Amino acid sequence: MPPHARVAALFVTLTMILWPAASSPAAATDDDPASTVAAPTPSVARPIPNERFTLSGSLGASVRRVVQLQTYHGGAWEVVQRQAVASSGDYSFTVTQPASVRTRWRVLADRIERDGRNWEERVTAPRTLFGRPQAVTTSVARSVRAGHAVRLTLFAAPPRPGRVLTLQRDSGRGWTTVASLRADETGHATYVFRTREVAKTRFRTVARDHHGAPAFAGPAAAVYAIGSRPVGVMAWRGDSLGYPENTLDAFRSAVRQRADFIEMDFQPTADGEWVLLHDDDFRRTTDVEARFPERRTASPREFTLAEVQSLDAGSWMAPRFRGVRVPTIEEAFDAIDVAERLHGHRVRLVVELKGESPSEMRALYRKVVSLRPGWVSRTRHDDKAIFMSFEASHFDFPGAERTGMERVAVKDEPDPADVHSGPFAQVHLHTRLLDAGLVDRYHRQGAAVGTWPAVNTAAVLRAAVAGVDYVTTDDVAGARRALLQE
Repeated sequence: MPPHARVAALFVTLTMILWPAASSPAAATDDDPASTVAAPTPSVARPIPNERFTLSGSLGASVRRVVQLQTYHGGAWEVVQRQAVASSGDYSFTVTQPASVRTRWRVLADRIERDGRNWEERVTAPRTLFGRPQAVTTSVARSVRAGHAVRLTLFAAPPRPGRVLTLQRDSGRGWTTVASLRADETGHATYVFRTREVAKTRFRTVARDHHGAPAFAGPAAAVYAIGSRPVGVMAWRGDSLGYPENTLDAFRSAVRQRADFIEMDFQPTADGEWVLLHDDDFRRTTDVEARFPERRTASPREFTLAEVQSLDAGSWMAPRFRGVRVPTIEEAFDAIDVAERLHGHRVRLVVELKGESPSEMRALYRKVVSLRPGWVSRTRHDDKAIFMSFEASHFDFPGAERTGMERVAVKDEPDPADVHSGPFAQVHLHTRLLDAGLVDRYHRQGAAVGTWPAVNTAAVLRAAVAGVDYVTTDDVAGARRALLQE
């Protein structure tokens, strides 16, 4: 038989075999074999607890039948909803996110026989969703000039486009609504607020209830509207956030960062020299316990200058400061002079006596004048060097009134009289005593007012709003930024 004849015969044979199967009734076979299809698609990627959302998709074309939405719980699949779907197999379930963080969902169509045909079970792949707690924030600049506008950014996560975000403010009399805005696709909204007076104002965002997700209030963010009058920055023991306190590097940095004042602490040694130290002993800021364990709690008055300068005054803060020494008054003044010339910036010095008697204050005054005669004037104010002590009696040495020294009073406890005794040029208040009324009272008595320790942005700005003339801080650059001086 020729080849083409063999092909024709084979085709006839196959046709005779397959034709009966192709034309037999549907009941004889499974027309819809069991299959797994794509997982349901959620309308939100990270549902919020109690939020309503949809799970939708398609099981594929078949016949109209009932499908089940199932969730995985306790090691087994449980039916939570049923729905009749059309022959297209499209479904859409509205569900509520439970409090649990992780949920698994799937859709199942049971095997069905209809009109003599079998439609096998169909099931989707599971969809795992991770719930997300709400987070709401309000972002705003920390400070602004009074009378100027400030932009606030409201944000609610996870993002829900169109969700109502209510901006509220509190100026000390409770929360009031400023505006209600709609979140964009990223969950953000913005608002421009114009300040009117020197004051602190707190803002917060409240995300309103949305598709079952409950309303949620975010934390407050404060903006300080500060006046146009400059507020001086005083470097507390130098620029001591980044450098060991009362060291040459801390003083140089204070000048470089354009501080207005440097506050520095002096104490005498056993051989009559003056060194920089705040505490009553060297334990916190040096390695005295390792070098002189028998005198670890001793005053610097029990150490010679050579012994003091053998101490490591930097390692306590960081290894990179190993070998930094306790400076003398001469070294400190020289370093400041050089830094002023290098950076073209003049600072004033608050020379604080950590002393025991008026005689020590007199000795310190004489030392300063002997080293820098032009720094203290008998007849005018705004001296380069002014003098401070926690003990007002330290200024009561013979002839003190003829020195012309500018004095700084320190108050770290409530004063029922609310007055400063004696001819003080400045009064420094501890931040826990700071009050706008008290600041105003001292101003009316003729004194400039400072505060310490303003060791963060909020403390600096609280002081500015209270009306002080100076803030004493360990972060000169940070304080200047907060006070809008850069």
